[in-house]
Amino acid sequence: MKKDKKYYMSLNYPIQIEKVDEGFCAFIPILKGCKAFGKTSEIALKELDAVKEGFFDVFLKMGKSIPKPVIHLDIPYEIFHGMKHREELDPFISY
Repeated sequence: MKKDKKYYMSLNYPIQIEKVDEGFCAFIPILKGCKAFGKTSEIALKELDAVKEGFFDVFLKMGKSIPKPVIHLDIPYEIFHGMKHREELDPFISY
């Protein structure tokens, strides 16, 4: 299956926002160099979407691999044991 820009834009990349002198910087740590600035955090996030789209365009055009988001979980033993034995995990998950 060929992965296009729409596919990568649909992924849930973790975003960090930092206060800087002139406002806010929003960035995606796993996508090196993918960052945007704004006077408010909302503007920085909106700008980040445009930057992310351009980032994917360039990487896809150049044939470079694009990292996918990874989620690291600290799982208590009870839940891990349930996963190991294919037990129902819904009682352990808060949405």
